[in-house]
Amino acid sequence: MDEKRGPAKRYGGKPFKKGGGGRRPGGYGVGRSSGPPSNSTAAEDLAEYILRVLARDPDALQFDRKMMGSRRCRLGVTCEPTITGRLIGKDGKTITALRNLVRAAASRHGKRVDIEIQ
Repeated sequence: MDEKRGPAKRYGGKPFKKGGGGRRPGGYGVGRSSGPPSNSTAAEDLAEYILRVLARDPDALQFDRKMMGSRRCRLGVTCEPTITGRLIGKDGKTITALRNLVRAAASRHGKRVDIEIQ
């Protein structure tokens, strides 16, 4: 190595810093509500919309929302047997993915939503 030069600098010449690197002043809870859970039904509406699209016939589904406490909701879906197979999917993969998606959306509001196909 040449004596006049130092070692090559990586990453554009900026020194590497260990650690978080640029946290916002609010910590990890930024963007989430810290108060009581809201009465938002965004997760239930999302589930209804996706189920109606999957059924291809929105009038063939009947939804029954049942509140089970302040933070839990059960969404019951009643439909014809031919549509039930389309909603459940092969080996239950479609309904499992939908349940995971709706649980993630509901957890942002501090709620839990269960989907039950009858």
